[in-house]
Amino acid sequence: AALLIARRASTWVVDKHLGGRSPACVAVDPLDPTHVYCGTAGAGLFRSYDSGRDWEPVGTGIEHGTITAVAVSHAQRAEGFGIIYAGTEPSAEFRSDTGREGWVDLAGLRALPSADTWSFPPRPHTHHVRWIEADVSVADRVFVAIEAGALVRTFDGGRTWRDRVRGGPYDTHTAVTHPVARGRIYSAGGDGYFESTDAGDSWRSPEDGLKHSYLVGVALDPADPDTVIVSATDGPGSAYWPRRAEAY
Repeated sequence: AALLIARRASTWVVDKHLGGRSPACVAVDPLDPTHVYCGTAGAGLFRSYDSGRDWEPVGTGIEHGTITAVAVSHAQRAEGFGIIYAGTEPSAEFRSDTGREGWVDLAGLRALPSADTWSFPPRPHTHHVRWIEADVSVADRVFVAIEAGALVRTFDGGRTWRDRVRGGPYDTHTAVTHPVARGRIYSAGGDGYFESTDAGDSWRSPEDGLKHSYLVGVALDPADPDTVIVSATDGPGSAYWPRRAEAY
């Protein structure tokens, strides 16, 4: 597997990068889109300073080589770029204010009471960070989805953590926040659709008309927090196996 980057001038050109390193996740710095980060399945984290043309490893200090999620916050660090968060398998969360070395293990994540229950169904002996959502409206507020077992939160950049709440999402695949609806968070997961208007303190599941309950992706209208698009299937078999794929 490799990372494919498409650029359009007069015609489309596709460049291939990180061949053989199994890219698993990508994030762009919202404060400087020329800075891109890519996590791999076994080879660690890589960074590009030129919109993906050249790459270098920057995961020194991240304990695990399998990077399953990466996000860059709007919270500005000293150099004027966003703070980077990387999640791994097994589940752990790391933060860097430089994008190079100096990664901090946000170990409080693993001390949450629900941690003993986390388990990935196809490989129940392990689990991983499936998604990281750095809140687009509040600096240092970050939501982290564990596959499977919890959607947890930090309001101070990872120094302290808040566990999953009763009635909240358990198997989030994608979570997004809204730029003009402070406190709003949306979750698409194996346990359906959830949304919160109070930064995850409480949740509801407005699913009337949603005929397929296994969700993978969620996207928003940036001008209207009530316009939501989700991708859905009947289960993991039709979501991830090409021969049986059936998505809505």
